[in-house]
Amino acid sequence: MRRKLPLLVMMLVVLVAVTPVLASRVAQEEGVVTFAAGDSVKIGLATDLSNLIPAPGQDIANGAQLAVDEFNEAGGLQGFTVELVVEDDRCVGEDATSVANLFVSDPHIVGVVGHVCSGASIPASEVYQEARIPMVSPSSTAGAFTARGLDVANRVAFNDNIQGVVAARFIFSELGAQRIAVLHDNTSYGEGLASTVAATFEELGGEVITFEVVDPEEQDFRPVLTVLAGQEPDLIYLGGYEAQAALIVQQMAEVGLEDTIFFSDDGVYTATYLELAGDASEGTYVTFGAQVGDPEANEAFDERYEEKFGVAPDELGPFHAQAYDAATVILKALEAVATVDDAGNLSVDREALIEAVRTTEDLEGLSGLITCDENGDCGSATIAVFVAEGGEWVEVEVPEELQVSSES
Repeated sequence: MRRKLPLLVMMLVVLVAVTPVLASRVAQEEGVVTFAAGDSVKIGLATDLSNLIPAPGQDIANGAQLAVDEFNEAGGLQGFTVELVVEDDRCVGEDATSVANLFVSDPHIVGVVGHVCSGASIPASEVYQEARIPMVSPSSTAGAFTARGLDVANRVAFNDNIQGVVAARFIFSELGAQRIAVLHDNTSYGEGLASTVAATFEELGGEVITFEVVDPEEQDFRPVLTVLAGQEPDLIYLGGYEAQAALIVQQMAEVGLEDTIFFSDDGVYTATYLELAGDASEGTYVTFGAQVGDPEANEAFDERYEEKFGVAPDELGPFHAQAYDAATVILKALEAVATVDDAGNLSVDREALIEAVRTTEDLEGLSGLITCDENGDCGSATIAVFVAEGGEWVEVEVPEELQVSSES
C-alpha cells in the first residue's frame, strides 16, 4: 500500500517551491530587480522591422546591438552579461503597447531602447511609466514625446519643435519660398512636425495654402497633387516617411508640379527613399540632426558595424549612431546604480536607474555630447539640411542664425 507523505513534509515541499517566486515578487514590489549568478540583465529594444521603415528599423537594432556586444566584451555589468531583447512594434501604437506590456512582463528587463517611431513611443511610454522602466528612444522626435512630464521617457534624437522651426526658416530664407502646401500622414510624428513647420512659416510672413492629411496606405496621390498644381505652391512639405514620399515626388511630375520643390524630414532621410524615388528624388530636401560627434569615433564605429553586419550603416538608415548612444546611456546608468551582494547577486534599483538615465551629463556619444534636460531631451539641438544629388544625400550649409540653438 502506498504511504501518504506527512502533512508537514508536504507543507515544506510547497514552501520550498514557492519561496523563489515570493522573493521575486517582493523584490519587484520594492522596485529592486535581483539577478542570480548566471542570469542575464536584459534591455528591451522595440523597433519597426516589417512596416513603415524596416531598413532603418533594422539599422537601429544593429547600432544598439553593437553597443551591448562591446559592453559585454569589456566585462559586462560587474561580470553579468547584458542581453538585448528585440521586438517588432511595426511603428504602430497598438503593437507598441503590446510590445511594452511584453517587456514589462519580464522582470529581468530593466530598460528599453526605443521605441523608434513617435506614434509608437508615446503610447508605450505610458506603460513604462506605470511599470517604472526607463526608455531612451534613438529616433522618436515628436515634441509631444517628452512634453508630458514622464520621468521614464527620454531620447537622444533631436526634437521636432526644433527640426520644424529650422526647416521652415530654411524654406523661407534660403529657398525663397513664399507659398507652401503642407501635407502629413496623420501620425503623432508627421502631423506634429508639419504643424510646427506651418506655424513657423506663417510667423515668418509666408503663406500656407493648404494643410492636409494624406493617407500613408494610399498609392495614388495624384488627386491631391492635381488640386495643388492648380494652386501653384512654391514648395510642398511632407511630414511622413520614405515610401509615401517616394510616391509623391514621382507623381508630382505627372500633374505639372515638376518645378515645385519637395521638402521633408528625417523619416525620408534614407537610402531607401533615394532608391524608391529614383530620378524623381533629384533636388528634394530633408532635415536631420547634425552629426556633431567625433569623426574618428564614427568612422571606427562604421567599420565595426560593417564587419559585424555585412552592410554599411548608411545603406540601412540614419539613426545607427543614436541607437548606439541610446543603449550606451542605459548601460552607463546601469553601471552607476547596480550593486553586487556577498552572495554574488546583482541588484538594480528601478528608481535609481530612472534617475541615473535622466541625469546623464556630458556623455561623449557618437551623435554628439549627450546631456539630458528636465524633460528627457538629451541629444543635439542642431539641425542639418540635405539635398538629393545624383542618388546621394549632400549636406548643404545652414546659416547659424537659422538654428534654434543659436538663440540660447
